Amino acid sequence: MCTGAEVFFLSAMQDIKNRGMKKYTWRTHKIIKETEDTITLYFDTEQQAFTYLPGQYLNIRLTVNGELLIRSYSFSSVPSDEFPAITIKRVTGGKMSNYILNNADNIEAWEIEAPFGSFVLEKPIAEQSQIVLLAGGSGISPLYAMLKSVENSNRIPLLVYSNKTPEETIFWNELEAMQAAQELNICYSFTAPDFISTKLNHVAGRFNLLVLRSVIKRLVGDVAAAHYYICGPNGLMDLYQDALTGLYIPEDHIHLEYFDPVPGNAGDLETDGTVKDVIVNYYEDYYENEEKQTYECTSLIEVQPKQSLLDAMKEHHIKVASSCKNGTCGACWAVKTDGEVRMLHNGALTEQDIAEGIILLCQSYPMNADVCVTVQ
Repeated sequence: MCTGAEVFFLSAMQDIKNRGMKKYTWRTHKIIKETEDTITLYFDTEQQAFTYLPGQYLNIRLTVNGELLIRSYSFSSVPSDEFPAITIKRVTGGKMSNYILNNADNIEAWEIEAPFGSFVLEKPIAEQSQIVLLAGGSGISPLYAMLKSVENSNRIPLLVYSNKTPEETIFWNELEAMQAAQELNICYSFTAPDFISTKLNHVAGRFNLLVLRSVIKRLVGDVAAAHYYICGPNGLMDLYQDALTGLYIPEDHIHLEYFDPVPGNAGDLETDGTVKDVIVNYYEDYYENEEKQTYECTSLIEVQPKQSLLDAMKEHHIKVASSCKNGTCGACWAVKTDGEVRMLHNGALTEQDIAEGIILLCQSYPMNADVCVTVQ
């Protein structure tokens, strides 16, 4: 049932909004064309307080042809930059990326929710360990932010980066300048069939295990002590990870960011096979005489065995923002205020988010009969 509470959010909702991710309206500061199909978009936050970590990402909400789209983009800027920035590459068939690249100049205001993600470069690691970044295509975005944030280190970072051609390599000029200044070592792979180069750090064709292991052993001082950050297409990420496994890199030194992770399998969940009753607190907007009013609502819903909270809420007609449904975008976050849930994948959340009770509804399954959640 719904109980009236006009326009102003109640204190409980305000407490939820004060946790974790927040919503913003930002303006366009400038747009830089990186390659033929890639731009970097700089935002003017209009002096709104905002903090994030190198490697984290934001969500953009846009209505395209009447459809609400939510997509995630990594920050390619660092927190010390005046204007937060993301780098967007056109994806074949991608509704959001194509719309933004075609219309960015005409979009004045952006609906932002941020920050998300636990794929971050922690300051102690950056200061004490050699950093190795392994990228492919637009996977360079969070790694570039990490690279720019490295300070006070006497160990030169290594970037292993695969693209089709130099012309299609995002941040090519900036990376080459860093290498010329001896601030970075780079090994490129260029996969275009007609690519030819005589440079020692250019590999014609795709990386393979032998080449990757040779590069790492040659350019990393203490292979086992370094930290490795991987982002790019799934197949390339698997290759990078296999190369590191073969070098006996400790698992906790390998950090992964999947843009499109393999969804968790709810069939592997151990449950007691019973239907769970879950209390859901949420908020709905109504218009009376063209004036928006917000109401606090509480529903008791049934969640079937091995059914996610997101799917159960949608079955009960509770409106919940969602996009990827694999735990990547973070759009369906909520706060668990009671009970026990199991999350299959929580890559969008930090340890602090989880400690504060934040969950991803698409990945969350009630484990007992005491679960209560509040939707953003």
